Amino acid sequence: MTGPGAPAGAVGDAAKPALVLENLPPEIIALIFDFLLPQPPEIGETRPVGYRQLMAEEPWFDFTRCRRGLHSLCRVSRRMSEMARPLLYRVVAIWNERSMLLFLRTLYNKPHYGLWTRYLSCHITLTRESVIREFRQLLTLHLPSFEPAPVTSVLTSAARDFIHMLGQFLPHMVVSEGDLDHVPQALLCFILMYLTKLETLLLQVPISDDHQEYDVFCSQVAQIKALFDSEPYAAPFQNIHTLLLQGDPELLAHFEEDDCDCEIPEVWGAQPRRYALLFASLPKLSTLEVSSDDGVWCCLPDEHRSSHESSGDDPPPPFLANIRHIFLHDSAAYPSDMYHLLRNAPQLESLYLASRLDDDPLREPVEDDSANAHPEALDIALSQHAKHLRALDVSWQDLHGFESLVGPDGRLTSLAHMGELTSLCVQMALLYGSPPAAVPGESAPLVDLLPPNLVDLTLEDWWWTNAAQLRDMPDWTLEDNVRHYQAQHDYRVAALRTLTQFARDVRTRLRRLKKVVLLCRIPWTWVLEGAVELDFHFEHVKSLFLEQGVQFSVTSDEV
Repeated sequence: MTGPGAPAGAVGDAAKPALVLENLPPEIIALIFDFLLPQPPEIGETRPVGYRQLMAEEPWFDFTRCRRGLHSLCRVSRRMSEMARPLLYRVVAIWNERSMLLFLRTLYNKPHYGLWTRYLSCHITLTRESVIREFRQLLTLHLPSFEPAPVTSVLTSAARDFIHMLGQFLPHMVVSEGDLDHVPQALLCFILMYLTKLETLLLQVPISDDHQEYDVFCSQVAQIKALFDSEPYAAPFQNIHTLLLQGDPELLAHFEEDDCDCEIPEVWGAQPRRYALLFASLPKLSTLEVSSDDGVWCCLPDEHRSSHESSGDDPPPPFLANIRHIFLHDSAAYPSDMYHLLRNAPQLESLYLASRLDDDPLREPVEDDSANAHPEALDIALSQHAKHLRALDVSWQDLHGFESLVGPDGRLTSLAHMGELTSLCVQMALLYGSPPAAVPGESAPLVDLLPPNLVDLTLEDWWWTNAAQLRDMPDWTLEDNVRHYQAQHDYRVAALRTLTQFARDVRTRLRRLKKVVLLCRIPWTWVLEGAVELDFHFEHVKSLFLEQGVQFSVTSDEV
């Protein structure tokens, strides 16, 4: 209708295209799609349960919904598919044997899909007997459907030979005789060969000697470079800068069950020292993150090292030679184990360690006099083998009886001389050895115990004598909280005196310091419910720091 009675704007409105997603400019669509890019799963997470069983607060909930959204967009139109598919393959998580095999089948047919992947995580332990059996059944079912890509390259030729070999030998392979033990590792290796732009890799690895280590996988990765002499630009593993070794969380959860029917080893966990060959095969690897390691960070004996490495009386080469950042979660390492780690990582810039929370110590207390440092004490390692360290965050729940593994009198005396260190999170027990209340008037000024070029400092209000209280705290009543608060009066006075003096002295030595955080592990030392808030005791300390241009805050995970 175009006459005088036509609604205003009717002609113009009719000429406008419908406001639908496909009509938007591509840069706007790309921004919208970016919101569907799933965040990589955190290390230590068990694989998800069924899609509909996931609750909104669970770690895998958003990941699975983003993946499904991208997958749906790929089916809308060719244009939507061209924009969404690269995001669909950007972050890939393998949860079970079937998804791993079908992912390899997709890459086998469409190798260019692998160029989109930047993050890959494998959440199955490839050397478990149940996993090997499952792959035997799935290969029989799906191997006939593998269609090779219509291109020829070093990678596609090697993949064709591998799939052809599997097809020939699979009917004769017997799981019970170990014929298939190495096949899952080889399948993963071929997947990684297609992902030439991969930057971050998470591997779920064994934590029990009942399961073989990934020695075959490490050897295969080391040998693959030789295949690409004619196509060095296409060589895999060249862009991986972050490796996450996830100790099998499902087996860990089984160990922690009250009705666990298996024999739990005294010391268990992932063994990063067994992956030295893998570290050496990733030329850009700079960050190593490990969950549930067994605490042993010394080099393997000669018989476990490859023939090209030194042997005999020569010291073994550092197996973490190029690693610059190490993060350990739920670690069984003691301070003396950090001595070996630092020796084997001469370029290390960042070290984070959160220790395993066990009710009983993993080892016998050290008989040496705690007034003297053990020859492999952490304090000695920091002074001799941490020349490049810029960030340090290590903590333990209870080192009573192991003080000499820290340093003289259980103290880290070397921190004050570490000029490169700019970020530090440290327990007060590692600085003083004993609570200030135990030696009134004799404690050294806090400012003299810290690195001179600190920018960020977190002090954990923690002493080994608190370990028993931390274990009992979940069962405390309101009366228990009040009783604890009242019993800590003298300690609060001593601790506040230390912090007040620190605030006054801070600029005499720590001229670059910008931020100080006090982390209270037992909040009821400072909090009286309904009467005293966490910040109450620290207002004067905070104002003193502000006068020096330093931000001070106090926090607690429990409040």
